[in-house]
Amino acid sequence: MKKILFWTFCAFWIGSLQARDFNILDFGASPAGTDLSTQAIQRSIDSCSAAGGGRVVVPPGTFRCGTLILRDDVELHLCRGALLKGSDRLADYPFLEVRYQSRFTDKSYYTGRRERLRYRALIFAEGCRNVALTGDGCVDGSGEAPVFQLGNDAGSKASLERPILILMIDCRQVALRNVRLRNSAYWMQCYLACDGVSAYGIKVFNHCNFNNDGIDIDSRNVRIEACEFDTDDDAVCLKSHDPDRWCENVVIRNCTVRTNCNGVKLGTGSLGGFRNVLIENILLRAASENRIRHWQRDLEHVDIPHTMLAGLAIETVDGGITENIEAKNLHMEGVQTPIFIKLGNRMTRREDGRQTALRNIRLSNVRATSYSRMCSSITGWPGHPVEHVVLSNIGILSSGGTPETEVVETLPECETEYPENNMFGFTLPASGLWARHVAGLEIEQVRLGLRRADARPQLVLQDVSEARIARLRGDTEETAVVMRTDACRRIVADSTIILSH
Repeated sequence: MKKILFWTFCAFWIGSLQARDFNILDFGASPAGTDLSTQAIQRSIDSCSAAGGGRVVVPPGTFRCGTLILRDDVELHLCRGALLKGSDRLADYPFLEVRYQSRFTDKSYYTGRRERLRYRALIFAEGCRNVALTGDGCVDGSGEAPVFQLGNDAGSKASLERPILILMIDCRQVALRNVRLRNSAYWMQCYLACDGVSAYGIKVFNHCNFNNDGIDIDSRNVRIEACEFDTDDDAVCLKSHDPDRWCENVVIRNCTVRTNCNGVKLGTGSLGGFRNVLIENILLRAASENRIRHWQRDLEHVDIPHTMLAGLAIETVDGGITENIEAKNLHMEGVQTPIFIKLGNRMTRREDGRQTALRNIRLSNVRATSYSRMCSSITGWPGHPVEHVVLSNIGILSSGGTPETEVVETLPECETEYPENNMFGFTLPASGLWARHVAGLEIEQVRLGLRRADARPQLVLQDVSEARIARLRGDTEETAVVMRTDACRRIVADSTIILSH
């Protein structure tokens, strides 16, 4: 992990640009927020890059615009009081000609038909070097506008016409500092095939449309630090759209994450996989708004009206290889499922002969209060176990309340389905932790508490081999934990465990 920190620090350093400022007012931009300033701002960006780089300064005022294309060595700087306001007309966001090819841009990866996907964006860059978005101003995507209300992208191809607020592809040395980003019509920001992405101190608010993620990363050498996310969909989401490259060397630390979906998520897209990811010092809470999601109404056994799905979700379901993931110092409130780890078989087509894998996961110093019967889980599928998982110093207080008549002991594999905390149903076999198809599991100093009595065992292991369990507790240090095992091999547990049959 020290090597990760060293190389990410080297990759993220972006030297100060030594050229002059380019004020967009000098190029004809209007601060009144009525006239479209797209061409004026684009001229300032082009002039700045042509002069060798510098800052394009957005002064106080409201500047309405459509798609802006960043260039090499350009820092788009928003002064305090500056608002870059996305147009509410689709015509101001032309479809972008993206050169880079992956599942994100080429539909043939999963349909077999040669068809290019098209994307719109408010701020776009491809193949650029040293680009930045900085300052104390705000970028607003106007995603609440009626023209952008096209539904969920899972249900309509037309919904893909909604612009992403920031889309950067195949760029080197990308920096975001302190800016506020809000109200995207789709994902807030996506970094695809980039090398060296740094987001520090940004504040994201995204609650006006479907698919309102906070940040989507499919890149290497990434640092997300001291940021705040408040989103309707997944807040911090790592993706892997190319089977020939990892999303790797990622550090996410000292952030506040609020969401109605998953807090920090690796997946769902996972063709290449994830490698060398450090997640630390994260506060995870339910989102401040829930205009679209109503989990207590729509799901069973959710105790409170406002929750997130999973606090930490690690999903490899498309044939990729995920390894060396560490998460520590996580505090979760208002979560349905604190930890969700899934190796699946949704799409495992590979041409290099590699076998999909999810391995070497270490979670430590986690405190969570959950509000559903969907306990934390670690699951593979028959013949494909999750490998080498360590849980250390974990404390989870769960809802409980499951009567004997509703205890389930076996569940379908669901290995080809979309991975989500409720994919197996709304009541899982354990009240605290369920592990199925796992090879190499260490549980040390873990407490699985309950707010109400529950007929389920706190810990259920099914088809688990090479497990070591020590200092597992219930509500207090003196409370023993009930564990049930099924088809397990070489399980070593201390005397605090009571076996259930």
